[in-house]
Amino acid sequence: MTSRWARLISSGLAAGAVISVGEWAAHYVWLARAWTDAFAALGKTPTSWALFIPVNFCVGILLVWGYRWLSDRYGHGPRTALRTGLTAWIIFWVIPTLTMQPLNIFPNRLLGLTILVGLAQGVLASVLGAWLYEGMRWPPAVVATTGAFRHSGRRQGIQ
Repeated sequence: MTSRWARLISSGLAAGAVISVGEWAAHYVWLARAWTDAFAALGKTPTSWALFIPVNFCVGILLVWGYRWLSDRYGHGPRTALRTGLTAWIIFWVIPTLTMQPLNIFPNRLLGLTILVGLAQGVLASVLGAWLYEGMRWPPAVVATTGAFRHSGRRQGIQ
């Protein structure tokens, strides 16, 4: 495995860890009662959320791969990482969650909170994964104050 692929996978696993911790904190701690009540209204009991853990790591790897792919077009840095995170949020949180809304299975408030939590997780995981992939070379304060990265599709400033 080349160094670039190893970096992509390890950065993606870190991004996946961010998503997994966020999912645990949001759904198992903060929204646990709401999920239990929603399933009880269906006559069901949630059995395990463990299946989502490997999926979260796969999403993390896809985030970093997406960042790598988009960085050829938009340049390296936090703006591209943000684009990647927003794209993943739409694909992995917004669309699947909104498809459940017309079925009237879960309360709209719970679905909305799931989408909002996914926004935070997707963006944070994408920015962290991209930053690690880039070798931790673009501290946000430096990028914000120097304008080191632009939308030109090529890297400028910080090397």
